[in-house]
Amino acid sequence: MKDIVSLPVRNYRPGDEQAWLALIQAAPDFPYSLFNRSPSLDALRVMLEHPYMDPAHNLFFAEAAGCFVGYGEHWHAPDGLRSTMRVLVHPDWRRQGLGTSLLRIIEARARELGVPYLDTQIESSQQEGRRFLESRGFQPVHYSWQMLLPAIAVAPLPEWPPGYTVRTFVPGRDEPASVQLENESFRDEWEYAPVVQGEIEGFVRSPSFRADGVIYALQDGQVVGECWSWIDHEAIAQTGEKLGDVWCLCVHPDHRQRGLGRALLLTGVHWLHQQGMVSCVLYVDGANDLAKHLYESVGFRAVRTDIWYREEL
Repeated sequence: MKDIVSLPVRNYRPGDEQAWLALIQAAPDFPYSLFNRSPSLDALRVMLEHPYMDPAHNLFFAEAAGCFVGYGEHWHAPDGLRSTMRVLVHPDWRRQGLGTSLLRIIEARARELGVPYLDTQIESSQQEGRRFLESRGFQPVHYSWQMLLPAIAVAPLPEWPPGYTVRTFVPGRDEPASVQLENESFRDEWEYAPVVQGEIEGFVRSPSFRADGVIYALQDGQVVGECWSWIDHEAIAQTGEKLGDVWCLCVHPDHRQRGLGRALLLTGVHWLHQQGMVSCVLYVDGANDLAKHLYESVGFRAVRTDIWYREEL
């Protein structure tokens, strides 16, 4: 039995990234992703630079023999009602109370900020993790789906509605347009945390970012729809699976029900095909039936359910 009580837990320090990544990679049974990306040093950079992440106060690492054996992350959007969190423990250190210790630290941080409840997301298939949450007072409150298009090559070609023009993203110019569009498009989504200045820029700085993979629809020069497609090269290198990602699809509420979302989606899917991808995934909120039906209409099918759990503080 390892001595969990005396195990030091500290906040993030610059330079922790390699040991942090090693901890994540030591737990292959834990389906860990960072903004739909597989773990990598660049994905950790995006997380650390995110405007909602204060790593010096919201990342917690447990150390043993010079290595990280567990960590917890706490997220809180300014003016938001909730915090979100995640806890990961090295397989050799599980079932000994370390996960609970990290959770208690995160709960204390959330209470310090005056947050009334704490949410976390987990795959429905992760029975051990779900039992951990439920035994500590968390209850399921919402869900989302991962959807897969198994064969991009058979997807229909896009048909654009009249009155719109199309172009791709221009780094250094278009970040504010995406912020405005996404906030106007997703404001009614469950527990939506608004995109803020600096968030898009963090993704654009990634070596994996491709400006030609971001498709804009415009009317009278105004961006009214977008489809961000992404290729996770780290995941492809590990698995060999040519799987692309439709990372974000949105249409301004005033331009819906015109076929614009379908045209954007199919344009993004075919861009992925042109880059050599064979299949692609996307994610959709469990309450967004219209979006789910759109995805199903072009061949996507739900392959995974993610459950949001909540603890009242």
